[in-house]
Amino acid sequence: MLEGTEYVSIKLLKYVKDMYKIPRFGHSQDFTKFFSDSKTEQNDYMQGLILAFSLMMIIAAVWFVALIILRVLGHRVGCASGKPATIPAEPMGDKSGSVNTNETGEFIVMQADQNRVNRTRIAFFIAVLYTLAACGVLIYSLVVTQNSTQEFYEYAEDVRDSFAAVPANLSTFMESSSTFTTSIDDSGLIAELSTFCPDSASVGGVDPSKVAADFGAALSEIVVLNSEATLMELSTSVAGMNDELSDAVEFMSFMKGPGEPWFWVSVLLAGVLAFLTLYLLASAWKAGKEGYEFVGETEENINTKILDFVAIPLFAALVAAAWFGASTAFTASAANADFCVAEISNGDTVLNILQARGFEESSLFYRSADEYLHGCVGGELSHIPAADGYDASLTTAKDLDAIFAGFDVNELDGACPGDANAMMATLTKTSAQLSDLATEFGAVYNNISCEHLAPIVQNAVYTNSCHSLSSGFLWTFASALTVAAFGTILLTLRSATSRPQIYLVPAGQSDDNSYIIGDEDSYGY
Repeated sequence: MLEGTEYVSIKLLKYVKDMYKIPRFGHSQDFTKFFSDSKTEQNDYMQGLILAFSLMMIIAAVWFVALIILRVLGHRVGCASGKPATIPAEPMGDKSGSVNTNETGEFIVMQADQNRVNRTRIAFFIAVLYTLAACGVLIYSLVVTQNSTQEFYEYAEDVRDSFAAVPANLSTFMESSSTFTTSIDDSGLIAELSTFCPDSASVGGVDPSKVAADFGAALSEIVVLNSEATLMELSTSVAGMNDELSDAVEFMSFMKGPGEPWFWVSVLLAGVLAFLTLYLLASAWKAGKEGYEFVGETEENINTKILDFVAIPLFAALVAAAWFGASTAFTASAANADFCVAEISNGDTVLNILQARGFEESSLFYRSADEYLHGCVGGELSHIPAADGYDASLTTAKDLDAIFAGFDVNELDGACPGDANAMMATLTKTSAQLSDLATEFGAVYNNISCEHLAPIVQNAVYTNSCHSLSSGFLWTFASALTVAAFGTILLTLRSATSRPQIYLVPAGQSDDNSYIIGDEDSYGY
């Protein structure tokens, strides 16, 4: 199990562990197979994810088929049919005993029937509240997920741009290093420094002969490293890395911002579904206020037509989309868990992906990924030791050059008769060249250093992919599933949006558990 580095903390979330346990029905959970050249291995992994996706969609399909069957069965299944509730009512006689409803305008409805209508409507109102709350959480979850994907995309861009700048900077540096080497060789400076001012007295508390010897040794190391094969081959190796990184960033372009269609379409659909939920709530409330109507005398107006032919069908389609979204988030969570559990447990998922993409363990790309993810101990680039060595030699040479520049020429000439003025003149030219060389090497080194790239790579893989993105998937899945489930409940109880219908039965069939209503009475709203 990987532990935190000096750049990031590494933690495997419990939710990620749980998602890793999702059954794949005999298919592989090896995330690297998705990148394999073998179609058989790719299909094996994808079939496992498709089956995980199907788990959620099967639930939705069974529920929707049940709603269709209940609709066909009609009033025999009560409110589940989606049709207005129909209940018996007795006309209530007047004082003379007449039961002409036109005269009394009142009816007797069984209390049990009234309670059934009330329970349906109350359950509908509760489902509305849950659906609206879940829509709000879903929109928030989509924003969190989008922010995480955009952050990952920006990390990938930073890595690509860092390596993309290397070839040009390295070319400039190699030209300067060649010029510097030629200049040092032609001047014989290293040999002069090694014999400069032997047995000299201290100048300002510093031994000039030791400073000269150390400076000559540092310059000698720089000259040797200027022809180091690792640095000379770096440009060619980085060019291949840049092609792969550019392809990866282009593949992830759907993550780059909130303007991407997947995000704004998802938010728009969630908002429309919330609006339709409010419309159904208003319809149910209005139906409750208007009370009963007679069977066969259903009032049809623009509101009922919008409800029956636009609002409910569109709401059903959006609920189906919510099931699809929940299934997609569920599957994405499973794939994310496959990656994170293996990478954090063994530290080899990213490396195995690179091998599947054709990069050998000896390649610079493979060694770079391993170093930036799992190495960079103490900030050292173990896969390009010449780079760290060159940086250290340049730093040493510049420090010693600064000490030389700080010597008083007269004092130095007194300690080293005949040598000081000539040496200081030579060093003035060398100092300018050394400064330019350090600047140009810094343009290369800063882009590939541990301090620059390790935090980016480790944050992208461990902090973003296996923490914030995992949390975004969790909230999206949970909220989309809640929207889907309670939205389907609203479809099941959609009869609450219609006025209950009564039909007359002969007088005298009611008992004491009855409820008296008038022609225009509501039932408690």
